[in-house]
Amino acid sequence: MDPITLLATASAIWSGIKKASEFAAEAEGVWSQLSKYCGVADQLEQCIQAEKNKPKKPKLFQKLDFSSDTQEAFNAFEAEYKLRQYEQEIRDLFVVGSWANLGGEFGGMDGYRKFCEMRRKIRADRIKMKQDQEAAEKAFWDNLILWIGGITVVSIGGMVIYAAVMAIINRGL
Repeated sequence: MDPITLLATASAIWSGIKKASEFAAEAEGVWSQLSKYCGVADQLEQCIQAEKNKPKKPKLFQKLDFSSDTQEAFNAFEAEYKLRQYEQEIRDLFVVGSWANLGGEFGGMDGYRKFCEMRRKIRADRIKMKQDQEAAEKAFWDNLILWIGGITVVSIGGMVIYAAVMAIINRGL
């Protein structure tokens, strides 16, 4: 998805979260909405990072069409600003909001730290999983090419040896 669509989705979900927490709706409903928001927010963050870090490589015969640089920069700026604003509001919910009084280490600043730590671990695990998958895929294709090449060389070598032996036998008779 593009950043604008993700931003609109995140904004809509966030509005639902705020309304649910204002009216003290069931905790499960708020957590469910927060989970949906976090999924969209992570996609938005990945999209923002991809736009910042990777130069776009067009396909060989793709027509290059550039839209307004200012509009694209503003859209990325707005998405990043809103995302940080939502993150601050999540922190506020843990520290002074409706989640501040959750039992044990789940409320207050400890709860927010735990939430951030869990998110970092999950993100790191997913990145490692993606890297492992890419490495396994590369190894598969490399091994496949190696095996096909080896079988081809052995087959052609066998045919050449067979042809040479047959030529020697036919010449000798």
